[in-house]
Amino acid sequence: MKRQAVVTLLVLVLAAGLAVYAWATRSSGDQAAETDPERVIWDAGEHQVREIVIERKGERIVLRPGPPPELVASPEMPFGGQGPVAAEQIGGLLSPDRWWIHQPRPVPVASEYASTLTENLRRLVAERVITEEATDPSEYGLDSPSARVSVRFADMEETRVLELGSDSPLSSGGAYARMAGGRKVWTISASLADTLRMSIDELRETMFVPFADDRVRAVEIRWGKERLAFEKEEAGTSWKMRRDGRDAGKQDATRLSELWFALHQWRAEEVVSDRAQQAAEQARFGLDEPFGEIRLRFGSVTGTSAPELVLRVGKETPGGGRYVTTNEGPWVYALDPDDLQYFEEDVLPTLREPAAGKDQAGKGGDSGKQSGGDGQGGEGGGR
Repeated sequence: MKRQAVVTLLVLVLAAGLAVYAWATRSSGDQAAETDPERVIWDAGEHQVREIVIERKGERIVLRPGPPPELVASPEMPFGGQGPVAAEQIGGLLSPDRWWIHQPRPVPVASEYASTLTENLRRLVAERVITEEATDPSEYGLDSPSARVSVRFADMEETRVLELGSDSPLSSGGAYARMAGGRKVWTISASLADTLRMSIDELRETMFVPFADDRVRAVEIRWGKERLAFEKEEAGTSWKMRRDGRDAGKQDATRLSELWFALHQWRAEEVVSDRAQQAAEQARFGLDEPFGEIRLRFGSVTGTSAPELVLRVGKETPGGGRYVTTNEGPWVYALDPDDLQYFEEDVLPTLREPAAGKDQAGKGGDSGKQSGGDGQGGEGGGR
């Protein structure tokens, strides 16, 4: 009898665990169906957000997917645009998939903030309903809203307008909000409210070297007096390697993957200038005679030369990083010193020597030792 009770208890525990798992992994459609309809401020269904206009006291910020078209039109533009096809192939800051601030000045939006805005504003769900009929909007800071947010959707004529009031004192936080002209008051999440209140510089993307890894076909690195070049072979995973202008064997794709990772992690501690194309600014930051340059070439575009992403690296910053500019914007970035250190100490050493057993110059033994460094680079990638 005691044994039967234990078995029954185990069955009940297992059933309860499966129920919890099923609830936690239910589809987003199921979760949407479970949302209290009173908390749904609006739902655009399958229509994607195509424009967000945030109006605050003395400021109007317009966000849209893709950069302003003129920025990618031609190499004559200050941004060094290579055309929309090239921009899409590179998959960088000028990609049509990336959200940008269009007004009052062009600035790429950080991916995490763009996701917060587009995902929450397509189907806007409140944290809670505060009142159906607000008789005194000033109680919620809605007599003079801190922000007015207009959202337009693809293939929809109607514009949805949200007004933000003061912060909620409730434990869940967030901010009071209402539909423009409405009397029903909700609270929206703190993460959405905080993002809607961010300045242009706070919304800006600081990870300034995004690109499509799998489309890179050649790499040239000039670092100080050192020269490295890699070209992807048509078949297999190896890359032809040249060092200081001479053939140096082959390099494994895993070593190049470490380079992609390191570049994606390059973060700007600060944007120090938006006039990188001016000679005086280039001299100021050591970009007229760069310390280094990294040039990524992508698959060729029919009828044109291959698109390139070019990084120019100038003199050291006071904090130990370096000033960097790219051909995808007029900005000069102060590179985080930790990201620079990781590139110089963990990534470059693994790229200098050919992969084990592939050095045509007969340095298989040395490169075999270096391949151990690749493992260290992998650990660095987890920082």
